[in-house]
Amino acid sequence: MADHEFRLDDMIGVMTEVMAGGGEFRFYPKGTSMLPLIRQGRDSIALVSAHEPLAKYDIPLYIRKNGQFVLHRVMGHDTQGYIMCGDNQTALEYGILHDQVRGKVCAIYRGDKRIDVTNRGYCLYCRIWCFMPLRKFCFLFRRVGRKLQRIFTCKK
Repeated sequence: MADHEFRLDDMIGVMTEVMAGGGEFRFYPKGTSMLPLIRQGRDSIALVSAHEPLAKYDIPLYIRKNGQFVLHRVMGHDTQGYIMCGDNQTALEYGILHDQVRGKVCAIYRGDKRIDVTNRGYCLYCRIWCFMPLRKFCFLFRRVGRKLQRIFTCKK
């Protein structure tokens, strides 16, 4: 059977209906902003409705004002709304309103393995990886490593 690819904006009605009925909506996200946690083509996520205000470290699916769907982590909030950031990023996005949120991640799937967001290992990951100075150091170390690799790689 052939795989079919659907765009989220084509599925928003079904997604909303499933979550409104108390169910989970599972899909394979695209992009690299949530690396190293969520890998495109390997991992899928389960969304549930997000009626209550989001908490720090939640991962909502929200729609930017330009219509783009985004899956980023809540880093905090201020008077303008939520402050978001992808795990593979250091730039914070401000002013995300709860009205823009379409659901929040309740689990991540690696094949058949389900990792609930209440899992102790996952919670530890959140606290360590979301510590911005550590993340910025890791990104700097990775950039320096790539440059050194290019310098010392023999050209044939």
